[in-house]
Amino acid sequence: MRKLLVLLLISVAFVSCDTNSPKATAEKFTESMAKGDMEEAKKHMTAGTASLLDMAMKMSGDSIPKYPDFKFKMIKDSIVGDTIAWVTYTSPLGSQEELNLVKRDGQWKVTMGK
Repeated sequence: MRKLLVLLLISVAFVSCDTNSPKATAEKFTESMAKGDMEEAKKHMTAGTASLLDMAMKMSGDSIPKYPDFKFKMIKDSIVGDTIAWVTYTSPLGSQEELNLVKRDGQWKVTMGK
């Protein structure tokens, strides 16, 4: 019985550490953006969204605020089918924000589209 319990706990730990989930993608994206690491953030976006970020960065002259101490805190997530998700989280300024994600080629990506 004890071995079964240990095995169950280990299995739950592996499932909760899913690195290809909407939550994990949202966490990597938001923390990268907060730290000003745009190249890392782009890895977690669709190509179209990355292009929009590039355009915004050119217009802002790299004056995007940074929040190096930001830690991702998810409020809720919603997954529709196997390809669309929304993640609501607390922003660096304390407000609730929502990210739209789509699954492309087996990977969750942040998108500006719905």
